[in-house]
Amino acid sequence: MTVYTLSILKGGSGKTTTAADLVAFLTASGRRVLAIDLDQQGNLTTRLGVTDDTEVSAVAADVLVGEASAFEAAIPSPSVPGARVLVGTQDLAGLDQRPEIITALRDHLPEFVDQWDDVVIDTPPALGLLTLSALAAADVVIAPVECATEAYDQLGKLDQFIAQRVAPRLRPGQRLHWVVPTKYHNRQLIDREVLELLTEQYPGRVTSPVREAVAAKDAYTDGKPVSVYAPRSAIAEDYAQTLATITGIPVPQVP
Repeated sequence: MTVYTLSILKGGSGKTTTAADLVAFLTASGRRVLAIDLDQQGNLTTRLGVTDDTEVSAVAADVLVGEASAFEAAIPSPSVPGARVLVGTQDLAGLDQRPEIITALRDHLPEFVDQWDDVVIDTPPALGLLTLSALAAADVVIAPVECATEAYDQLGKLDQFIAQRVAPRLRPGQRLHWVVPTKYHNRQLIDREVLELLTEQYPGRVTSPVREAVAAKDAYTDGKPVSVYAPRSAIAEDYAQTLATITGIPVPQVP
């Protein structure tokens, strides 16, 4: 089982879009996937097709505090067959004040192994205890970074947070494994400069860039990952190549 955690401090960097497409990519490859939404806004939950009308008996917050098991709480994704979702809700808001959740996800991993091949965790855009818990549980840490100066600056803070708070004791040797440049425009100088800076600072850890596209927003409105909503779009092709690099799994054939 591989646990993928997606994190970056800046909202709007394509973190949740990338998380949803990673879920879709893995399930299309025949993997059994658990998606965990740790953001109280529930954007990954929405991207995986869960709506207010979806029957939910327990949510991600219930699992973290031990009031439900992941197996009991995880519901099938309405838009990604083969994936199950731990729903992110406002209940997560109060958990950043409870230190016991720091190791909650890591402690749950043994019970995940028999049920799922991969776990994808989406985190809030902040370095609180929920993000710390997700980073402590991760086998692979992925940072989607918008090709803008502000997002690039936030990446350094995440890298430092992992080195100072996670690697020393919670997850020895933990590091930032992959950087995914998002919302890329090849014709814009700043985008090319940010991509060059990322490649210089994180050699061998930067994927090919993912272009900006209206399809990403439309897919969210429709409650689907981009690759499910518009499988033959340029952005879906970008994600396929990027996620194949990260996972080591060949790009699934589009029907």
